[in-house]
Amino acid sequence: MHRLVDDLIDEILRFTWSSNPTVSTAAGIHDHDHRLIDCAPDAIDARLKATSAYRRELASLEQSLHPLPPADALDVGVLLDSLASEERLLEEVRAPFRDPAYYLDEILYGVYYLIEREFAPLPDRVRAAAARLGEVPRLLRQARGNLSDPRSIPKEWVTAALQQIQGSLAFLMDLGRQVAERAGPAGPELENAVRKALRALEEFGEHLRGHLLAEAVGDFAIGRDLFEFLLRTQHGIDMDADALHEFGLHLVTRSQENLVEAARAIDPHRSWQDLVAEWKSDHPEADDFLVEYRREVERARAFVKERGVATLPAGERLHVVETPPFQRTVTPFAAYVAPAAFEDAHDAFFWVTSPVAGAPPEVRERMLQDHLRPGIPATVVHETYPGHHLQLSVATRIASKVRRFFVTPVLIEGWAFYCEEMMAEQSYYQDPRSQVLQLKDQLWRACRVVIDVGLHTRGMKADRAADMLHDIARLESPSARAEVLRYTRTPTQPMSYAVGKQAILDLREQMRTRLGAKFDLRAFHDELLSFGSIPIARIRERMTKGGAAPRGSS
Repeated sequence: MHRLVDDLIDEILRFTWSSNPTVSTAAGIHDHDHRLIDCAPDAIDARLKATSAYRRELASLEQSLHPLPPADALDVGVLLDSLASEERLLEEVRAPFRDPAYYLDEILYGVYYLIEREFAPLPDRVRAAAARLGEVPRLLRQARGNLSDPRSIPKEWVTAALQQIQGSLAFLMDLGRQVAERAGPAGPELENAVRKALRALEEFGEHLRGHLLAEAVGDFAIGRDLFEFLLRTQHGIDMDADALHEFGLHLVTRSQENLVEAARAIDPHRSWQDLVAEWKSDHPEADDFLVEYRREVERARAFVKERGVATLPAGERLHVVETPPFQRTVTPFAAYVAPAAFEDAHDAFFWVTSPVAGAPPEVRERMLQDHLRPGIPATVVHETYPGHHLQLSVATRIASKVRRFFVTPVLIEGWAFYCEEMMAEQSYYQDPRSQVLQLKDQLWRACRVVIDVGLHTRGMKADRAADMLHDIARLESPSARAEVLRYTRTPTQPMSYAVGKQAILDLREQMRTRLGAKFDLRAFHDELLSFGSIPIARIRERMTKGGAAPRGSS
């Protein structure tokens, strides 16, 4: 890479990590583990100005050195698009001034990464967590000052934050009890910091209930202009909102037709909805919950390796664990936490949301019914092998600092969703019911496209979106509401599953046509993943021109 470009990229990364300490910890950069983000208004304004200035400086440098070598040009293009997207989001969404849950995410992920990832001895990580928790009262005072205009704050976001606070309190209390006693001399320091953080969180919750919940009337929709800007710039998608909406509607119809056909193959006299309702009684028991998921993870890993679906990177490690309490309200099913991009260790976590201990029996049974036994294989494929875990374990090993750190969900979620169908093509699913449930999940992802566009550009209300997930995709109502709360906060992320999958299928067909008999599925997958988690449009440009990005040198 050209020295001037490399130096500026390093400066931008250092700025990003120093101004976003939790993001820094997540990436495996541990220079700022003791801090939380500064959300004083002047600090937020300084981040916006610096982001804008760096974007202009990098664009000017790119122009002065044109043409850059292909690998440099790829990194610079990805970074410019990321800076432009961040600039618009800081200017227009203004999350620190409108979203109470923004602060909770900073705090809780900031502590979670320190405790769960074993990058240093536990006492060292506990001391960093205690220092970070010591900043919670300061950050939540800033939050109360910033969240001062209920006209701009969506009620849905206040509701989401209040729900998250309950899980946050449980998470921190467990931290104070269970981790502190294993931390040696650092234990009392952590316990003291936890007490102060708990008090600050409780006061923040009281403030939200007493001052914002009743008065918040803001609109969560980002609007067509910003939505389409993110499609183009952050994700490399050349559809506008209307075309994307039509794509989603068409996919809903096609998915419904495929579901009907698959259900008829099992029982020609019953609907897929009736069959799925019957299958809900076939689920793991609470005591065996994680055991069944872990068993399926091992089967998926062995299948990928034996069939040569893709190359497994050396040293990858996956821990299958309960979803932490602070994320349960927004993770009704399962989720994946990737390995840190800049750590030598490659530990990752597959979260599974089991029934809440102590919940009423009917609530526990309803939560168990979200984990149908024949649906577990597709969930595991999506989250672990060859889905998120394989892809992100590869992405954290590429040489490019830019493409290890700056990502788009269109590749990440598109790949995982593509894997669900690809593994069906490879005959992974042994139970015909699994195929029906995989198609049911496809219908769910199709609904996400329509809802994503609808919520943010077409005036769709959250209740209507939850009804669509319940009525069409057959999600249980509590899970549907939790999903939609997340969609209101993450515009363009819900559509990324289906759009990314289709882009990968299109690229696969393009490469198959081009290579003919020389086409090899594992080679295609390995080359696709070698570029990192960047827009598929940029990968397509390189792959169709023969510009592979070898894993060790990209």
